[in-house]
Amino acid sequence: MSDEPPNYILRIQKAELEKRLFSLRTFYVGIRRDWSHETQVLFIRKDAFIGSGVIERIVALDGMEDWERKLCLENNWYCKIVFSKLTRFQPVVSVKDTPAAAQNPSLLHGASISRSYARQIERLVPARIIL
Repeated sequence: MSDEPPNYILRIQKAELEKRLFSLRTFYVGIRRDWSHETQVLFIRKDAFIGSGVIERIVALDGMEDWERKLCLENNWYCKIVFSKLTRFQPVVSVKDTPAAAQNPSLLHGASISRSYARQIERLVPARIIL
């Protein structure tokens, strides 16, 4: 059994959430997974992989300020993920050009993937912007 942390895919629904992710290095989630330090996450927007990140820490509701906790409760989010490293893919990589081509991009939200699967997707990216 590998000591490697799990890797996941998160779908970003709105442009404002994408902007927040890449500017503030945070993302609020409602889907429960084994989020932990050093977990790698790939991000999908519409039908394309737009970037990846490495988790620095998880902030539970009880560790948030009142305004942030209220925002989470209103949106059915249960934690905030803070990323130590973010990468934007330039250009984005269409899901249909990846090993995930047979799957509906909407159904990939929260999917657990192997590190080798994540590497296959990342190898398709011609350029990266490290944030």
